[in-house]
Amino acid sequence: MHDAYTVRQLLKLPLNIESIASHGDHLFLGTRQGHLLMYLINFGPGDPSVQLLRSNKYFSKKPILQLCVVPEYSILVALTDNIISVHDIDMAVTNFPLISQVQRTKGTNLFALDVVRTQTLTGESAAAVRMVVSVRRKLQFYYWKNRKFHELREDISVPDVAKSIAWCKESVCVGFRGEYSLFYLVGESKFSELFPTGKSQEPRVTLMEDDRFALGKDEQTTFISSDGNMNLQAVQWSEPPQDLVHDQPYLIGVLSKSLEIRTEDPRLLIQSIDLLKPKLVTRGKSGRLFCASQNQVWSLNMVSVSEQVPQLLRDKQFELAVMVANTVCDDSLDDKKKRIVKIKTLFAFDLFCQGNKFKDSLDIFYELEVDPSHVIGLFDGLLPIEYQTKLEYPDIIPTLQGRQMENGLLALIEYLTQVRHKLNNNTTPNELACIPMVEGVQTIRSRKQLLQIIDTTLLKCYIKTNDALVASLLRLKDNHCHLEEAERVLLKNRKLTELVILYNTRNLHRKALTLLQKNACDESSELAGYQRMITYLQNLGSEHIDLILEFSIDILAEDSEEGFLIFTEDIDTVESLPRSRVLEFLLKNKEELVIPYLEHIILVWEEKRTLFHNSLILQYKDRLMSRIEQGETIDLKDKTRKKLMKLLDAEPCMYEPSSVLSKFPFTHLYEERAILLGGAGRFREALIIYIHVLHDLESALKYARSIKSHKQGLVYQHLVSLLVQPPLQSELPGLELTGSGRAPDLDSAISILEQYGAEMDLVAVLQSLPANAKLNKLEKFLTNAISSKVCVRNEVSVVKGLLHSEHLHVQEERIEIQSNKMILSEFTFCSVCGKRFSSLTAFVRQPNGSISHYSCALEKS
Repeated sequence: MHDAYTVRQLLKLPLNIESIASHGDHLFLGTRQGHLLMYLINFGPGDPSVQLLRSNKYFSKKPILQLCVVPEYSILVALTDNIISVHDIDMAVTNFPLISQVQRTKGTNLFALDVVRTQTLTGESAAAVRMVVSVRRKLQFYYWKNRKFHELREDISVPDVAKSIAWCKESVCVGFRGEYSLFYLVGESKFSELFPTGKSQEPRVTLMEDDRFALGKDEQTTFISSDGNMNLQAVQWSEPPQDLVHDQPYLIGVLSKSLEIRTEDPRLLIQSIDLLKPKLVTRGKSGRLFCASQNQVWSLNMVSVSEQVPQLLRDKQFELAVMVANTVCDDSLDDKKKRIVKIKTLFAFDLFCQGNKFKDSLDIFYELEVDPSHVIGLFDGLLPIEYQTKLEYPDIIPTLQGRQMENGLLALIEYLTQVRHKLNNNTTPNELACIPMVEGVQTIRSRKQLLQIIDTTLLKCYIKTNDALVASLLRLKDNHCHLEEAERVLLKNRKLTELVILYNTRNLHRKALTLLQKNACDESSELAGYQRMITYLQNLGSEHIDLILEFSIDILAEDSEEGFLIFTEDIDTVESLPRSRVLEFLLKNKEELVIPYLEHIILVWEEKRTLFHNSLILQYKDRLMSRIEQGETIDLKDKTRKKLMKLLDAEPCMYEPSSVLSKFPFTHLYEERAILLGGAGRFREALIIYIHVLHDLESALKYARSIKSHKQGLVYQHLVSLLVQPPLQSELPGLELTGSGRAPDLDSAISILEQYGAEMDLVAVLQSLPANAKLNKLEKFLTNAISSKVCVRNEVSVVKGLLHSEHLHVQEERIEIQSNKMILSEFTFCSVCGKRFSSLTAFVRQPNGSISHYSCALEKS
């Protein structure tokens, strides 16, 4: 408890006080004898002085039961003799002259005003006044205009006579003997029963400053909004209050022998003030109350914030201290904000020290924008020692252990995640303005530096609470962990996989690969084996080809099959590697993988470049020659040779025949050499190999048929020539023809002439045949060849005649068109716009003979 108000006695009257009202420092008293008194209370440094401004002992013959003041209109609304009357309280008049009397309210027992204060565009204050009156079992509604009350709406019937009433927004709360009810005035009036009034049966409805209703039930006060939402947390009094007033943040209840001052949240008894039989209380303005007994009046003035708050802080009533500082305006706005921030900071620190309210504490730190590094410093071992020693705190920080430490770290993780998200927002400036935990302690202003501390702390928290989250933190693109500190923490906790991720996100690939290489052969390590290293290399990409080649050497030496996947895995980063560099590397370091690599890039990745096709052909050749040199006999069914033949025969041709041919042997692989010679356009040499080296006329014919170009006739011509006349040694440079070769075979030559003679040059063929060739054997060939030539000649003649006829037709059309004449004079008009042609105007003549301007013709089209 502490002193929230100071009490001074103001008056002791010989009259019985029946009602009380006030505004500011003006106090109105209505007596049982019908006297109305108005006082001005001057509050100075000492005791307040009381000045009677006016009095009217003839105001009423009956007790004045209720008073309400509306200072904006300088009116006093009074209930006396069971009728409502309105009186002028302007200082220019005396004796409270009657303005109007609401005749329909005859028989009333109580009323309530609803005053809605607003500010106009000119800055002046305005008020809308509405009144609800209880007359027997009806509620009447009025509004104030032109110095009188007018009916607002039709009356509402109620089940009993109202004993207490209050009006807020569009809801009227009524207390009957035995229960409370809420009436909604919007649209069709709705009626809602709330709860019983309690043992005493006497209701008590009070309108709160925050537009809620306070409803009394015996020793409890329950709160309900104008919408009907009830707060289940009730305020408990020592005894049922006779009257109640709300002066934020306090509730003042009038008891039989004292005043109790309490708060709603937290529910605390703040102060108890002993008075002689108090019965009424009213609020003049914020922090100033007037209380009356039957014949005495006291003033209650709220103790200043500068006195209340330190006491509340000493008692660790931080929530109440915030409420007091927030609602009482003793200081300037800036001082008020600073005071509230300081109180909330102390409150958050106290919650942390309690050891079981970490989340509540950190939520307040987040709301206040306290420097996150100061918050992190509350936990031991998360900040570097040299920085931790520079921080100061309101009190000694408790040492957290076990489950308490774990709960604290979990709350810290949630807090840091929120701060991190806020700092990564594009709207956050690079220069921060965080507040310190203790005034005067240096804060971090750099956004980048703060993010570095936050991410490094998150890393440490995850390791201590849930190490499965470490990897996901390190993989974030906007990760700001301090490299050296994170490296030290991960190594200390043997988090090698996470350390590799850290190196990877910082592009420290050599460090990552060195760590993987070092642990690959350590069976006790979580990085044992080369699989992680292979995966890492596969994902590096072409810009790191030097690193990939450097660190793949050990893997290939240990396991060439797995290492081979570094260059052939079906992912984009592997497929985009510079293939010439990889080929060069494999030729130098792992020659047995050259052919599989070339086969993969050509057959799977569909590589089109000549270099790789040439290389694969030569690799096949070298492998075959190595086996031949070892004495192995290799036929055309050999697997490697079949691959070579398939590659050489592939269409379209992707290799360079001339370049490859120069590296092929003359003494072996004749079929392959023949294909290469043909590819280089040396058809005669290819046919010599088939006929005079391999003695395989069928293969020679098959080869000749495979030639699809216009040179196919020439190939058949060479074939016939070689069948009837052996070639000279000079025609095969580097290739020796042993023995007599193939004997002349005129019959085979004539057979070929009969089948394909139409495609050959007749004169050249006849010149190549031997002189002893008999015409009767050549009859069929000659007949077909001559017929073919005649057909071609006739076809040419027909085409020539058609072209000449078309030429003559075109000439006739030209002459006919040129023979047309056109006269353009000053009497010629445009067929489109109807205007004449000037001497410099471009014109257009249409096929139908009409003439128009060139521009008109364009617009028309």
